[in-house]
Amino acid sequence: MNRGLALIKCTHPLPCLAVSSFAAVISFSHSNSIGTSLVIFIAVLLQQISVGLSNDWLDYKRDRAAARTDKPAVSGLVGVSQLRVGSLIAAGLAETLAIFFGLGSAIAMLLMLIFGWSYNLGMKNNWSSPIPYALGFGALPIFTGLADPQPYWVPIWIVIVAALLGVSAHFANALPDQVADKLTGVNALPHILGKRVSSVFIGVAAMVATVITVTQSPSLPTEIAIAGLVVMVLLIGSASLLSLRASPPRIVFIILIAAALVNVILLVLGAPKY
Repeated sequence: MNRGLALIKCTHPLPCLAVSSFAAVISFSHSNSIGTSLVIFIAVLLQQISVGLSNDWLDYKRDRAAARTDKPAVSGLVGVSQLRVGSLIAAGLAETLAIFFGLGSAIAMLLMLIFGWSYNLGMKNNWSSPIPYALGFGALPIFTGLADPQPYWVPIWIVIVAALLGVSAHFANALPDQVADKLTGVNALPHILGKRVSSVFIGVAAMVATVITVTQSPSLPTEIAIAGLVVMVLLIGSASLLSLRASPPRIVFIILIAAALVNVILLVLGAPKY
């Protein structure tokens, strides 16, 4: 792996692209132009890159102590100073783009950066770990609304659904890496609760998000709402049954990710137009 690819790996690219795409799709679904939605995508992508790089920067000593050679900084492909500088530059660029949209969006972006960094700075090590995810994801649709050429406040139910998706993402992201995380001292709420309880928690949070979406959305067609509920019941039911095994299979993680995707689709289809 060359240094460029190693640095990209340190940003945690898949979550970065997933979250920024979520923001862009929400923006576009609210009748924003492709250009505005693209700038929102880039701004949130930079915010996520900043959080991702800061994670590997701040965890470097613990990762090295645990011999996490899968981490580019530990293997020597990327320097800690590069992670630090890259994280700060990305944060500055994200905030600069947010200021371009106005004061409200700038404040929302600043809060999103604070929430993401607070997780890396210590909240990942105790029961409070879901809080930054809930606040950060909840702030995402607020940011897209305030970044609109005609700023607006999104309905509270969209904020709640986004927060639930954020918490679900946190638990789902922690499921496959619980053993490796504990070696580096990470003891977030999913690690405290264990794989079985975490799997059930993800299912409950995802199902609650679905129910809120289909009952509160003013524009979601009835047939799509019913289809979404049926698909969610099947996905969550199968994931919950599999999670009760002594060693839950990795496919539980994939099923839960699919459930989160269904929720995102329902949220986008049901979001009110402005």
